[in-house]
Amino acid sequence: MKTPQSLLQQLLKQGRDLLPTGLLGEEGGNGRQEYSIDELARVANTTVRNVRAYQDRGLIPPPVRRGRAGVYNQGHLSRLNVIGQLLERGYTIANIKELISAWESGQDLDHVLGLDSVLAGTWTEEIPLYMDPDEAAELFGAEITEETLRKALDVGLFEVDGDRLKVTSPRLLYAGLELYRAGIPLVALLRELEVVRADVDRLTRSFVQLVVNHVVEPITADQLPSPEDVARLGEIIQRLRPLAESVTNAEMAKGIRKHANAFLGSKFREILKRYDSDALRSVTGSPKS
Repeated sequence: MKTPQSLLQQLLKQGRDLLPTGLLGEEGGNGRQEYSIDELARVANTTVRNVRAYQDRGLIPPPVRRGRAGVYNQGHLSRLNVIGQLLERGYTIANIKELISAWESGQDLDHVLGLDSVLAGTWTEEIPLYMDPDEAAELFGAEITEETLRKALDVGLFEVDGDRLKVTSPRLLYAGLELYRAGIPLVALLRELEVVRADVDRLTRSFVQLVVNHVVEPITADQLPSPEDVARLGEIIQRLRPLAESVTNAEMAKGIRKHANAFLGSKFREILKRYDSDALRSVTGSPKS
């Protein structure tokens, strides 16, 4: 599940800040301080039973064995402190285990934090459609070649699903089809899609960063949001999304009018200038250049 990347990167950074690096099961850890299990539990303000339970569930790595004794280090203490903070924030042991596993494997934290489910719904309005390659060829005619089909797959217009093509965004396909029928070659449309996607990604990133800087930061500060905070963040993003679309649509309309007038006006002026020159030559009898 993909959600606005700036927000996810912010949350991922906060998650990484909470989980110190270089201590996930490495012998000796980053610090020289060593603890018995009783000492570790006392310093971490927990119980020996909890330490063993967290270890059994894979939340903390096992101790370093020295003879019959197990030795814990600063890394274990840091991990216990993280677990304690997350428990205070309202996360369950299962949530914490998933969060740590996701962090260790470098995955995004959106599904663990619950942000993906909060942002689901209006963010996934489109229902994918499926078609045979022959159907795609019927839509775009002879311009569906091996090269253009590969390009369409590269830009995500189509995806291969068994022996069929999956269209994840029918609206995008239909828009492209209308432009194609208006006379724009398929290869030009696919090139433009890459340009538009990059521009839109920059715009949406900028908008979400604006929200993150002024709305998310005061809520999260330097700690992961609580489940209640996640729900609130999702509601904020959903509420602001139509505003972003309205601004984008308004500016797109102004831009299209401005550039259409500029490009078409220039073209028409060239034609009128040529007509005027032809008319002048016909009066003076001057030969055409």
